[in-house]
Amino acid sequence: MLITLVSASAAEAASMRCDHGIIATGALQAEVLEQCGEPDSRQHTPRHIDADGYPADGSVTVDHWVYGPSNGMVRELRFIDGRLVDIESTRR
Repeated sequence: MLITLVSASAAEAASMRCDHGIIATGALQAEVLEQCGEPDSRQHTPRHIDADGYPADGSVTVDHWVYGPSNGMVRELRFIDGRLVDIESTRR
């Protein structure tokens, strides 16, 4: 029984309501743009490139988007290789 509860909570996805729908972790950047529009700010960290000009093994692209503040709420989204992996909401 405990294993079922643990795996059920691990499978829950964070979500966020936007003007045109709801997005959740696992969504692609294009889907988030379609549902939520342009973020108020973006930060892009590209893959690490090795001396030969190729992406280093295990390196990933990370994007950090911020929506808000809207009614005192700021939503921060983190993407790894173009897929949404985290949504954090804070009041300001």
